Order: sequence, then structure tokens, then C-alpha cells
Amino acid sequence: MPFEIYIPTTLTFPTYIAILQTARTWADGYDLKDHARLLASLAPTVSIDYTQIVAAWGLKTYSANEFADLWLSAEHLGLTPLATQHLLATPYFKKVTEEEIVVQWQQLASHGRRREPRKEGEEAKEGEEEIVETSDGRSYMEHQYVKVEGLWKIAKITPSLLYTTGDFMRIRRPEGEA
Repeated sequence: MPFEIYIPTTLTFPTYIAILQTARTWADGYDLKDHARLLASLAPTVSIDYTQIVAAWGLKTYSANEFADLWLSAEHLGLTPLATQHLLATPYFKKVTEEEIVVQWQQLASHGRRREPRKEGEEAKEGEEEIVETSDGRSYMEHQYVKVEGLWKIAKITPSLLYTTGDFMRIRRPEGEA
């Protein structure tokens, strides 16, 4: 059976822009470790299904504030030595209704481990880079958007991994661990 490309006939340009802005705000919230930005992109209740990335994390549902607190904590993306950049590429709209929009993004989630703080008196060597370890994940990132007080917000996040480079779990180890 041939693949049929879904063309949403009810997607308006202002709604398209709203989805792009919300997605970018979500990614910037993660990468800038900005609680207010992340909250601005989230529905009051957010489900996240990371089973295809880290199976042990599973599918969980949080209030928006609990989600932002957790994902910007040292347990996840708020770890001081951890630098991230979540790049969302071409969106594929899978569903568009008045109440719900589902978009699958191409994503590159780049993770870098900053050099631990130097000991007192220790000099930096010429040409040393701040990032000393990296791990990148390529995935499809699916967002389910719902309307909240007239604005589109992310209600569910489901990444599906294509491949990774580097050792993601090592990059996100607790601060101070070698």
C-alpha cells in the first residue's frame, strides 16, 4: 500500500506559526534552563513517553510545574556541567483538529559535558575547549498540542530514537563524578 501524505486542510497560517513558536519556546526552555519559558509551552498536564530513549523512564504524567521542575533539575537537563541544544527540524503534521494538533519533528538533541571547575591555582591550557565530552541523539520528536485558553500548548511528548553518538548516560552523570 503506498504511503499517503497527510495534508491538513484546516491548518491556518497563524496556527502554524503558533505551533512553531510553542515548539521553539519548549526547546529554548530546555536549553536555556529557563523555567518560565518551559512553562509557557506546556499544557496544565503533560505526559512524556521516553520509553524508546531510556526505557526505565517510561511514560509519566505531570502537572506543568512538576514537569518543568523535574526536567530542569540536576537529575535531567539542569545538571550544571550539562550543555544541551534541541534542534527541531521540518515538522510533519499528523493530525489537525480544532482541539488537537499532533506534530512529528525531526530532532537533534545535542548534549555536551562542560569541564568541571578547575581547582584553585590550576591554569587552563592553551586551546582547551569548555566542552570535554559529547553525545548526540537523533530522533523523531512527537508533540501533541491542545488549546489552553486560546493558546496551543504541549500536552504530550514522545521521542523515538533513530541513533546516538557518544555515551548519553555518561554525559549526564552527577556533578563531580569522573
